[in-house]
Amino acid sequence: MSGTGGYFSNESVERVRTSSDIVTVIGRYVTLKRSGRSIKGLCPFHREKTPSFFVSPERQMYHCFGCGAGGDIFSFLMNYLSFSFTEAVEELATEAGIKLERTGRDTTRTDVFREILAESQKYYRKQIPGKSGTSAREYLEGRKLSERIIDKIGIGWAPDEGGLTEYLRGKGYSESQLIESGVAVRSTRGSGIYDRFRGRILFPISDRRGRIISFGGRLIKESATGAPKYLNGPDSPIYRKGDYLYGYRDAARAARDLDMIILVEGYFDHARFVDAGFECVVATCGTALTSPQARQMGALSSVYICYDGDKSGQRASVRAAEVILEQGYLPGIIAIPRGQDPDDYILEMGRESILELIGKADDPIRYALELLGGWSSVRGSEKKVKVVKRLVEIASSATEPVIRETLIRVISEQTGYSMRTLELEISEEDSKIRKPAERKLKETELNRRDSRILGLILLSPEGLSNPLVDFIIEDDFQSKSGSRIFIEIKRQADSGMERFQLSHLEGNDSSICAGLLTVYPEQTEPEDVERLMKAVKKDRLKEERKQLKSQLDSADSNDDIQELRRRIREIKEIEKKYYK
Repeated sequence: MSGTGGYFSNESVERVRTSSDIVTVIGRYVTLKRSGRSIKGLCPFHREKTPSFFVSPERQMYHCFGCGAGGDIFSFLMNYLSFSFTEAVEELATEAGIKLERTGRDTTRTDVFREILAESQKYYRKQIPGKSGTSAREYLEGRKLSERIIDKIGIGWAPDEGGLTEYLRGKGYSESQLIESGVAVRSTRGSGIYDRFRGRILFPISDRRGRIISFGGRLIKESATGAPKYLNGPDSPIYRKGDYLYGYRDAARAARDLDMIILVEGYFDHARFVDAGFECVVATCGTALTSPQARQMGALSSVYICYDGDKSGQRASVRAAEVILEQGYLPGIIAIPRGQDPDDYILEMGRESILELIGKADDPIRYALELLGGWSSVRGSEKKVKVVKRLVEIASSATEPVIRETLIRVISEQTGYSMRTLELEISEEDSKIRKPAERKLKETELNRRDSRILGLILLSPEGLSNPLVDFIIEDDFQSKSGSRIFIEIKRQADSGMERFQLSHLEGNDSSICAGLLTVYPEQTEPEDVERLMKAVKKDRLKEERKQLKSQLDSADSNDDIQELRRRIREIKEIEKKYYK
């Protein structure tokens, strides 16, 4: 995130930072062990056997020497859980009991998109009880959804004839804003735009603060043009499908009380679970489960997968389990019988029956074996080796050693293969996994000299009041990354911030800076600053002399030549006197 604290004052953000402990926060997701002055563990951002992920409690930084990931406590939540900077600050403020001071309304373009989505939700909700909502009401009644649950979830209706675009343009929003926010599409038959959602039941998708960021729509009639049954809003400046879980905000509160979070595939499955009293339920937003989504669930509670009971849903359950295992969590898989989906099953069998299925949930290995009819059905066939290899492949997805060994033992118990044999097989699976390229810091990114300048500024007891901040200029840096990082340091200092906030750096610069701060020596002393200032002055004179010589070669008039020579002699005298 660029800029300052966004909605929050710099003082509030700094109070949250100093009240939070990076070791405690990261320790919730990564098994950490002390190693000298730092604490290390297996990197959560790439697969590895030997820990290269270091956390510095003194500097409140983390850095992986394998893949280059790094940052501060806000960066970790942003990268690991796909939080925005604002969400990361709010999450830690809530834990610390800190009341955040707002700087007023954020007038960025993303605010406009959120306003458009909020207005769209109002419009869609009003259509349900209206004249155009007759078919929608009949459809929802046919799906046995009560008015209570319709209101609770905020289900809306997009009429066949549209109308949202005209409504929003009447409120002053431009065509480009409506398109970029995802609620409108540009016509391919000429100029103008039209509603993205038409003739669909709409489910509002919210961010972790409860603000509407997109919609998922279900067509209620057969389409003559072959339109998809389900249509999800596109990625936009405020929404990325793979980063959000439908229903997450309400589920997060309930999951901690019920000690479980249930993952389903569809919006109606989600609605049925909520109607049955299970608010600890989330759904993917029209995509396969992603790593950030898996982390968000695992960070809350025990994860249960409850997909459709048909073959497609069963295969998807195993794939989702592998994604969750990769993030260090062991999911349970709920087997819906007779090829039904969770919506139909709960409607027919009731709450107690689904509770019973949750109690019988299998680990991914037992579930995968059950899909084949158990080990006895393949033990005597040629398939058995292939089946065991597939089970080992599932177990090898687990990055947490204890979970991996647990699953290997299950395979051994179920199939009779020895632990030794299975461990050899899993080692072979591990060798297939492509290791991340070791990150080599290029000279053009951050060289030794630039590292010294930034280290002396950022680790100074004076913080951003360090005299180096005013002394150093952008041109003093020899690498592009060093220059960009310093520009952000200067901007923060000029805005009145006392300590540098790493989370405001963008792209690779955040990781580069975190790596520097994790390995840099002790905090700096005044004499270190003096030595550096002297060295920088010398470099500036050297650079000026080089440029003057270049100008001398191309000078025309005698006066210019004499003046250039005079200045070169002055520089040489200064260098001789002060910088021998």
